[in-house]
Amino acid sequence: MLLLLSNSIDGSADLLVALCAERAVPVFRFNIDLWTRYRFAWTAEGFAFHDPSGRMLRSEEITACLWRRPSLADTPAWEGGSPADRTATEAELHCIVREVGEWARARGLLRLIEPSGPRRVGRLAQMRVAREFFPVPDWAVGWGLRWPPGRRMVKRLTTEAVGVDRDLQIYVQSVEADRLSPDWPWLLQDIAPGDRDATVVHIDGRCFGFAMEATRGDLGVEDWRIRNGAHFDGWRPWPMSDDLIDRIRRYMGRLGLRFGRLDFIAGAGEPVFLEVNPNGQFGWLDDADGWPLHNAVLDAVLDPGSAIDGREAVSETDAG
Repeated sequence: MLLLLSNSIDGSADLLVALCAERAVPVFRFNIDLWTRYRFAWTAEGFAFHDPSGRMLRSEEITACLWRRPSLADTPAWEGGSPADRTATEAELHCIVREVGEWARARGLLRLIEPSGPRRVGRLAQMRVAREFFPVPDWAVGWGLRWPPGRRMVKRLTTEAVGVDRDLQIYVQSVEADRLSPDWPWLLQDIAPGDRDATVVHIDGRCFGFAMEATRGDLGVEDWRIRNGAHFDGWRPWPMSDDLIDRIRRYMGRLGLRFGRLDFIAGAGEPVFLEVNPNGQFGWLDDADGWPLHNAVLDAVLDPGSAIDGREAVSETDAG
């Protein structure tokens, strides 16, 4: 039985469940945001989930586990009391689900996506390692100083939404660096050359490239992620050279990631690396005619060779 750890608004999880039905692959989905509708118990003998329909999954029945997006960040509705109650409850829930993921990892059942990937391979480590494989715009992070003048991109080091109800998202944006307050830990990066955003979904060694149909000039922005609803813009397949595919594979191998969505800027010679999301969303890029991305994910999840074995790491020496 495939255990799918997700939340109820995850469209890719919906599609993966549908593909499992087509392939006659038994699957049990736990949506963390609907946790009160489930029953769960874990003792020395093992654990068991009961879903809202009455189905039960015992730990000994699990043959694979996918850490899709068991997050409460995108589900602001809360009926559990005060904000303090919510914070405490969410912390406990996340700990339990992480323990389930680590239980699966220890048995070779956790596949493709590493739960700790976004924390283990943060943006600074990504960019340090990426210099060995791709052009990377110069960057700096720090506080307590005035930045030199010039227009630069501001990014967040964390990918989590903020605010009491997790309803505030701070997007990548360009700023005049010397106007930034020294009382904040800023991450700045030079504006990359090129006029078209591109992204690559890496699925256990397979690379699927896409480029935005509109240029940054057409959109009037320096980064497509600034725009709300940008996922609904047109994307098209992006042909990649064998050399670029090889470098992407070697880069992901250095980071110890089997899955990720890498962002590039194209159009000014060699593609320029921006970042990789170790559990990035990809559903809007897939083709309804066969769902190649989601099928590739499911293929990898069902392959014991894609197990997350716990040896993945990027050391400071490796990262530069």
